[in-house]
Amino acid sequence: MNASNDSNIRILSPAQTQALTAAAVACEGDQDADRSVRLLVSRARAILGVDVVVFCRRAGVWSEVAAQPSSHPFARSVESSLDQAREALVAQRIGGEEWTLVLGGDEAPRAALAVQGDWTLSAKPLLLIAGLLRRKLDREGTRAAARAVARLNYRMMHALARARGVANVGDTVLRHAARAVDARVGAIAVTESGSDRASIVATFGYPLILVEHMQIEPGAGVIGAVLQSRRPMRESGIGSMPRVLRPRYRTNSFVAVPILSGRDTLGVLCVTDKRGDRPFSTLDVTTLRTFTAGAALAFERERALHAAQMYEHAAAVDPVTGLFNRRYFQVRLDEELQRSIRHEMPVGLLLIDLDDFKAVNDSYGHLAGDTVLWDIADILHRCVRIFDVCARFGGEEYVIVMPAATNGTAYRLAERVRQCVEAYRPASAALADLRITVSIGFAISSSNTTVHDLLDEADKALYSAKQQGKNRIGNPQPSPPSEG
Repeated sequence: MNASNDSNIRILSPAQTQALTAAAVACEGDQDADRSVRLLVSRARAILGVDVVVFCRRAGVWSEVAAQPSSHPFARSVESSLDQAREALVAQRIGGEEWTLVLGGDEAPRAALAVQGDWTLSAKPLLLIAGLLRRKLDREGTRAAARAVARLNYRMMHALARARGVANVGDTVLRHAARAVDARVGAIAVTESGSDRASIVATFGYPLILVEHMQIEPGAGVIGAVLQSRRPMRESGIGSMPRVLRPRYRTNSFVAVPILSGRDTLGVLCVTDKRGDRPFSTLDVTTLRTFTAGAALAFERERALHAAQMYEHAAAVDPVTGLFNRRYFQVRLDEELQRSIRHEMPVGLLLIDLDDFKAVNDSYGHLAGDTVLWDIADILHRCVRIFDVCARFGGEEYVIVMPAATNGTAYRLAERVRQCVEAYRPASAALADLRITVSIGFAISSSNTTVHDLLDEADKALYSAKQQGKNRIGNPQPSPPSEG
């Protein structure tokens, strides 16, 4: 090691340069990053005869990765100086001693080499070694980051297996994806099946209530642009034309990635404000696409479940009246009778028949008849209790299942229905002269009543009402309805 006229400045000799180069070549060939960096630092200290420390910055924070001697007492002081360094190689006085700080590149994670003394006249070999360290630590950091992303993705998929509902799925995906790229803020917008518009179903870093009612059209804003193009969008936030920051955000850098399933665009995952106010990288885009693959599977599952529920509902609903159909009614009545046995509470059943309905179809036509059937169904909905079940029994007959009903409550509901139907006037002027009445039979279950028994009893009561002149309530019970 030679010195210039200024004893504080040190210069590498050719032998030292050759020895450092050999040590760097050995470090480059070693697959174990931690071991090779420690070995290089040890050899550098032996070659230079001064203390050497290597630092790495990840997630905006510098930390010591290797030092000779180990756990160097000046490491903390050097870390704070690295944040202020603006040149690739600079000599600074730190802790009362001269140190040369050599930065290994501008992209995160960034390596730095700190060598005791002023070596600014030997910049080239030191910069080469710092660059090697950066590449070495970058590769190791990338592998470590990939392992961390894989773990987060696994946890997300495990959580998605239990998540139900689009909002819960969106929240699960967003929390894991935002963590994977160190984002402070994020949102997921999802399209409805058969629609190009999207709505935000989950947010991260701000309340969902601020945006949950927004409808995003294709091409509108960042999310709309990604919906339309089906391609990721990344903004580094670095450029000659600074953008105006919105109050919610700290930086202009963001990433928006589409959630795709074949030719369908299911939604968009968008994140912004990377921790440390750093720009998002192309690696972040790749990371987010990893999470959107799992998100697409979960959202497709939710679509399938929703479609199945819609088909199930359609199979149970009568298309003319909008009420439940006879098949659903019989299943539900059996369930209520079983429950009534367990809880010792009777079930009431009303069987309702439109009087002389054939004349309506003959005089006004079947379309008018369907209108009347729909209107009477609406009257039933407005008359019953919230937990009663209305269904179309067939033709012009309706049924109402009344859980926990007494003779008195069943009779009162039947009378309310009868009066409302009698007061019904169709909205159509062509049906202005039409008058509708109903006959109603009702029955109350006992401890051993079956579906057949209850229907038979209500049918007999309905027949009795018809025989007595229609537009009235029949009850097969020998005693009048009680108020109990």
